[in-house]
Formats: sequence, C-alpha cells, structure tokens
Amino acid sequence: MPLRFLRLPCLCALLLAQALSAPAQSLGQTLAPQAKRDLAVLATAYPGVMTAIEVDPAGRATVVLSDGTRLPYDNGRQKSQEELLDNPDIKDMLAQPYPLGPVVAEPALHFSPGRIRVEPLFLALYGHDKATVTANCRPVPFLGQTMAFNTRFGAADAFGRVEAQLRRILAADPSLRRFLLPASGGVVWRVIAGTHRLSVHSFAAGVDVSPKGNPYWRSFPPGTNILPTRQGFPPAVVAAFEAEGFIWGGKWSEFDVMHFEYRPELVLLARLARGENIALADINRLVHPVGAVRPSAAGQ
Repeated sequence: MPLRFLRLPCLCALLLAQALSAPAQSLGQTLAPQAKRDLAVLATAYPGVMTAIEVDPAGRATVVLSDGTRLPYDNGRQKSQEELLDNPDIKDMLAQPYPLGPVVAEPALHFSPGRIRVEPLFLALYGHDKATVTANCRPVPFLGQTMAFNTRFGAADAFGRVEAQLRRILAADPSLRRFLLPASGGVVWRVIAGTHRLSVHSFAAGVDVSPKGNPYWRSFPPGTNILPTRQGFPPAVVAAFEAEGFIWGGKWSEFDVMHFEYRPELVLLARLARGENIALADINRLVHPVGAVRPSAAGQ
C-alpha cells in the first residue's frame, strides 16, 4: 500500500483530536457577553476554582469546579424570591449589582446583592465540612480580638488588611468602636435562621460587628425603613471593608447591619460597572464544547 494512504488514518485521528480539544468559540459555540464577563470575574476573584466551562450547541454554559461539581451558569428557569435564595444559578447570584459607596436611599424590596449564594460554589471555595474549613483557617487579629478566618482565595489576608485600616480609623475617632465591638466570626457551621441554607459564617468568610448594637431584619416588621441607621453607620468603616473585597449587609433590603462577608466577585462587578479599567482573567482556555477532551486531561 502506498505510504500516502497509510498516513491518512493518522491524519484523520489528528484532525479529530484537534477538533475535540478546540475552544468552543472556534466551533461556533460562544458564551453570551454577560456570561463571559461574569465567569471571567469569578475566575479573577477565585483563581483556579473553575477547571472548565462546557458550552452546548445552544450556547448554554456549565461550569466545572475544582472539586468536580458541575453548575449551570443559567438554568433558564423563572424563580420566585424563595427559589432564588434556595436554588440559584450563577447568573442569579451575580445579577443584583452591589452598590459601592455611601448609602443614599432605602433599597427596593428584595434588593440584597450577595444574599443569593450558590452554596456548592462556597463548598468548593472554602471546604465541604467544618473540619476542612477549620483546617483552612488561620487566626487573624481584629481590634483586640482574634478570630479564625479562611485563608483560601485571599480571604484571611484581605481581612487582615481591613483590620489594619480600621485601627487607623479608630485611632482618629475612638467613638466609632461602638459600631464594631465586640465582633464575632470564626468557623460557625450553621444554617441561616429560618432556612436550610448554610451561613457564610460556616466557611469563616464573614464577620459580625457589634451584633447587639447593629440591627437585623428579622427583628423588625416587614418593610421597616432604617435609612437613618444605614446612613449613621460609619462610611469609612464600610469603605475599608469594600476596598478589600467585602460587602456589607447594611445595604440589603433584608438588612443585616452587623454583617460583612468576603465577596470579591461582587466588588469586582461593581467596580467594572462604574467604569474602572480592570484586567480580568482570560477564560478562553477553560471554554470547550460539551464532551470535548480538555487540554488538562490530554495524555492521561
């Protein structure tokens, strides 16, 4: 048999392998602009937590996490408010824009950016059980107290930088201590009151400041206007947390004025929305058609 015919099967196999491992964009399967932005923000905030983004022929994306969990970016279902909280997709979690800066008005009903959380993502980020989360923590000083904070994805380091800035703020105005102390944090593996959802405190990625002095929505009649309380909380304290990727529950409709949690993806989205030029992670290498052999798996 001529040599050129012997080479044909090898050439076909090579072309097939290249087609299967090619980025989804080259096969006509593209991410919508919002999905591409949102997933690039996640990759920037939490490097390495996504190992692949699989795109089907209709352009629907499934995110594969580092622990093997598969999450739809957008499952296409209309959801009630409770369904958004109990079973959101990634698009739902990032849909409400977090408002950086001073509070200027009461938020609209159910406008609580950050309160919608994709729990499997947090499990992959910080640990699947109390023991694993605890092993991922280190003690961080906080204004004379010490609390465990999760080291993964820069959370503990960011919390330490917040504390340093708060010390400077309190040195200039010691009267602000009443808004901050005592504080509670650490690994508190529990569900949110009245729900079956894990609290972010389960992952040691949040802190409650002066819980007895700062109000929580469940203690008030529905629709209570607390604008003076929101605006009376020291803006410099909120700014110190936001500068390091934390969001404040005092900006939620279902207010939790004591609560700050590490959500760098929401702060990144807010900074992009106000026109900041931020270099986001390149996710093109993660995007593949459904069923394709990913480069990381090649040769295994």
